[in-house]
Amino acid sequence: MLVLVFAAPAAAATIHAPKHGGLLLGTPAADRLVGGPGRDRIQAAWGGVDHVTCGGGADVVSADLSDLVAGSCPTVARRLSVDLSLNPNSIHETAVEPAEAAWGSTVVAAYQVGRFARGGASNIGFAVSGDAGRTWHRGTLPGVTVESTPTGPEDAASDPTVAYDAVHAVWLAATLTLEPRGSRVMVARSTDGLHWSLPVTAASGPALDKDWLACDNGATSPFRGRCYALYTDDDKNVTVSQSSDDGGVTWSAPVRAANALVGTQPAVLASGTLVFIAGSFNGEEGLTGTIEGGVSTDGGATFTRIVVSSFDSAPLDPMRAISLPSLAIDGGGTLYAVWGDCRFRPSCAENDLVLSTSTDGVTWTAPTRIPTAPVSSSLDAMIPGLGADAGSSGRLGLVYAYFTPGSCAKHACALGIGFVQSVDGGNTWTHPLQLDPEPMQMQWLPQSNGRMVGDYFATAFASGRVVPVFTLAIAPTAERLHEAIFAASLAANG
Repeated sequence: MLVLVFAAPAAAATIHAPKHGGLLLGTPAADRLVGGPGRDRIQAAWGGVDHVTCGGGADVVSADLSDLVAGSCPTVARRLSVDLSLNPNSIHETAVEPAEAAWGSTVVAAYQVGRFARGGASNIGFAVSGDAGRTWHRGTLPGVTVESTPTGPEDAASDPTVAYDAVHAVWLAATLTLEPRGSRVMVARSTDGLHWSLPVTAASGPALDKDWLACDNGATSPFRGRCYALYTDDDKNVTVSQSSDDGGVTWSAPVRAANALVGTQPAVLASGTLVFIAGSFNGEEGLTGTIEGGVSTDGGATFTRIVVSSFDSAPLDPMRAISLPSLAIDGGGTLYAVWGDCRFRPSCAENDLVLSTSTDGVTWTAPTRIPTAPVSSSLDAMIPGLGADAGSSGRLGLVYAYFTPGSCAKHACALGIGFVQSVDGGNTWTHPLQLDPEPMQMQWLPQSNGRMVGDYFATAFASGRVVPVFTLAIAPTAERLHEAIFAASLAANG
């Protein structure tokens, strides 16, 4: 495939695609990027107000929110994050680890902005869409870190998570914050996803980690209107659950939910049963272990241990990407868990994404392979972000990162972003859709216990659309990185 690279001029330019398709790179100016009849990959983000048109191919576009992209472009990812931090101790320009939730046609995402190499970020950004991910407004949460507006008390923030409480008609955004002698789980509230309250502290301790939110919106649930925050307390070596019955204003005392697990992912069944899963890892490398968690039938007062499956993972160096699970629940009440696993590959040399399902959170099916590539491929999948349609049964969307086939054998691993859908509960999947115009080189990504795009990605369904949220990066300018959170609004299959 031909590749077109256009050097940055002083003024706007018109850049045409090669005859048979290829890569179009915009400049810092306001360009006109013109696709041709082939399959074009158009990178328009991080520039002026660009005009983008596509030809008849399966084009992929990454663009800024202000760019004018023609309706002829089938796949468009919009840049949600902007790193305006001037903090010399964090890495710029970076944004990692998106989470999102949807209700009706509204989608709210949150993410880290200005990642520190030691952990956490300068700020927590958010973006909200009222039209199922087609257009967005963005900002940063107030009162969290010293770089928030207004300023907050914390040095850094990490692990953002979003949920919607339909009973109290309020969005919740939680984040794990870091301070010199401890950490907190802080929760902000919003009625529209755009204007946020100052956060309240739900929990504090010497070493909290990886918080996640879920709200019980079930019409017949005895705990309808209760929201849950789960996280790991590394100091006490336990996984903890707390709840709120007033839309996140106040939170209950901590309850032990399990031993110390990593990456809690909660969901609530229509009956009001709270289910969560996470990773239990053997050894520092975390290449083996179990996906397990807990079930509570009494509103989070007590929990019973569950085990989904064991797992085996191939190393993913130099990426920061252990086999954390992603959990979703559809409108029929089926739970779906996805994680990275090498069990289906020869010699366990690369990772697939695998799926297990449950109707009660207690009994889970044996993992099945999601066919993002042939078994013989060297594609190495990681960082799943699973979504399920709350308005139907069996409709799934899955965004993920992967090492492009053969790239790591050349000691130059390149990272792509893919997306697949299923309309039958994961029995069959669509052909993977590429979401990155150009694979990301490792030196384009921040170093934070490995090259980082985030421990999580996310997918949500909204009004007949499916909205994956993920990280993309382009080549640095001098020593400044260009990494950001993107979202695509795609037609939901089925």
